[in-house]
Amino acid sequence: MTATLKLTIAYDGTGFWGSQRQRGKRSVQEELERACSSLAGGEIHLALAGRTDRGVHAVGQVASCPDFRPGMSTERLALAVNAHLKDDLSVVRCERIAEPFHARFDAVWREYRYRIWCGVPQPLSRDRVWQRRQPLDVAAMAAGAAALHGPVDLASFAGNGKGVANGAEAPAGRGTVRIVHHCSVRDVEPWWGMAPGAGSGLEIRIVADGFLPQAVRAIAGALAEIGQGRRSPAWMRELIELADRRQGPQTAPPHGLVLWRVGYGNEVPGPDPNGEQTTGEVVIRRAIG
Repeated sequence: MTATLKLTIAYDGTGFWGSQRQRGKRSVQEELERACSSLAGGEIHLALAGRTDRGVHAVGQVASCPDFRPGMSTERLALAVNAHLKDDLSVVRCERIAEPFHARFDAVWREYRYRIWCGVPQPLSRDRVWQRRQPLDVAAMAAGAAALHGPVDLASFAGNGKGVANGAEAPAGRGTVRIVHHCSVRDVEPWWGMAPGAGSGLEIRIVADGFLPQAVRAIAGALAEIGQGRRSPAWMRELIELADRRQGPQTAPPHGLVLWRVGYGNEVPGPDPNGEQTTGEVVIRRAIG
């Protein structure tokens, strides 16, 4: 039986029209397939663990494909693939798996992080965070985020027509309910440093067994409204109960969002890899990469 390659990939989403292959548009999947096909000497098709929109970034996206170079070490194979890629896309880890493995269907959870900067505009982060002038109440946002736990109907946050009951695009099967393992908001200090009084950063972290189109960005938009004081933390639970995107929040811009990790098998989604337990709490972290 041919082994499967598990590729953990990172990318700057600014120059891509999304992760999935699209006719006439530059995508992560197409670029990676082209690089692998060049090394294989034939056409290679990959599966991706999660779909990301245009402008969304990743540090822990996962792809899978047949092992097209079984005689090459995984370290050399990662280097060889990267040699065929532009500098906004990279294979950060390559693993060879003997048993059947599918990046999307075998995933048991996915983690996204959304970052917001409040204060003086920061040119170095203009494509990495949602920049806002006014401060946000992080404690109120964390209280709202606490409503997203366990089985949650994400209809009020789902885009592309997925959140409209009985609509043409309403999802079948389990519908719009997903299991949310974790959702929190915390203060973070920016990697670029900051002058006193220049502003503050925050990060929304959410882990679930699956997501719907644009759901994380809509959740970020709702939490931002709570942080502004325009809505109370209880509004998040009201949105969940409404289960109707037509009454839902604004959608936050894509460039603040990062696909952080994908979990498989017995991998546990929390606590945070840095040892911070953040569910429903505000946690101060002193540095971010």
